[in-house]
Amino acid sequence: MGLISRFRNLFRAKAHAILDKVENPEQQLDYLYEQLVEQKKLAARAIRDATADRNLIRNELDEQRSAMQKAHDSAKAYRARALKLEAEGADESQTGRYNEVAKRLLTEFLKRQKRVDELQSRLEKAEVSVNTLKEKLIDLEAKIEDIRSRKEQLKSEWRMAKAEERISGSLAGFENDFSDMDMTLGRIEEKIKRKKALAQASTEVLADQRMTSTDPLDIALAGSMDTEAALMELDKELQGELALPHAHVSYFFIGASGGGTWALSEAERDEVMKKLNTIDNKLSQLNEKGQLTPQIFDEVYPQLFAFIRAKGKLVGRDLTFEEAGDAYLKPELKLPPEDLEFEEALKVFKGEGLFNG
Repeated sequence: MGLISRFRNLFRAKAHAILDKVENPEQQLDYLYEQLVEQKKLAARAIRDATADRNLIRNELDEQRSAMQKAHDSAKAYRARALKLEAEGADESQTGRYNEVAKRLLTEFLKRQKRVDELQSRLEKAEVSVNTLKEKLIDLEAKIEDIRSRKEQLKSEWRMAKAEERISGSLAGFENDFSDMDMTLGRIEEKIKRKKALAQASTEVLADQRMTSTDPLDIALAGSMDTEAALMELDKELQGELALPHAHVSYFFIGASGGGTWALSEAERDEVMKKLNTIDNKLSQLNEKGQLTPQIFDEVYPQLFAFIRAKGKLVGRDLTFEEAGDAYLKPELKLPPEDLEFEEALKVFKGEGLFNG
């Protein structure tokens, strides 16, 4: 090998050693976790902005409703005045002024009524957006908690690996010394075993001597005492075995893409799956017949999520991660997003749809 090649290999080896020292896994794991926490802050800020937009719509809706009612009441009052003057035989020009004002107020009423309808529709969509964002935040919090737990576990394993590496390195220098020490310990163990055997033999001889010199009544009493002691020990074991277990609620889990994971009672599994299958089959059958329209889809598809919300508990909000256990990380059923577009739905609800059967 040439001198230049040797220097090049030496440089690479040094560079790898430096990188190994710089790339600290504990720091890398902390950095990744901090990035997720920052994403959570951005999500919380998005929820705040969406909530503010929703409140602005709600405030304007209240103002429009109030103005609409006021215009209606005023138009009604002017029209009543005109009818009263007509009944009294007043001049047509006089009653006409009241009627013109009433018509102008009714025009304003109809204009504000149209605006109220638009704001009502926008408010409903804003409410759905805010709730969806909140559920996505809960799902993100659950993932962050899972990653935090895994991060701490990996950091612990990294520290243990470093400690093991240091110990292994230390032991490598004392390999010959330990070999001599093992031989010494082996001789000591043999001596101890010999001493124990001699002590056991002495005890057996002493027991035989006592048996030959003991009164039969004493032997019977000793046996009775041993039996009582054994009975007490048996009672202790039975007390532990007969203790009633704590009540425990079993759950199965359904995940919504971007909408968290829901825990549902195992006792209601058949009822839940039957209901979800019914909704799913209805959409799939309408799709197969070419009868699934955006209007029907918007009416039927949200029933899946409304039923799950009514029956289930959202992990992280209604149910703690500890109560849910690790099973929530792998839900038995994964639904599409709640805000699924109609065109995408046509692809989902083909064949057997979301569920088999």
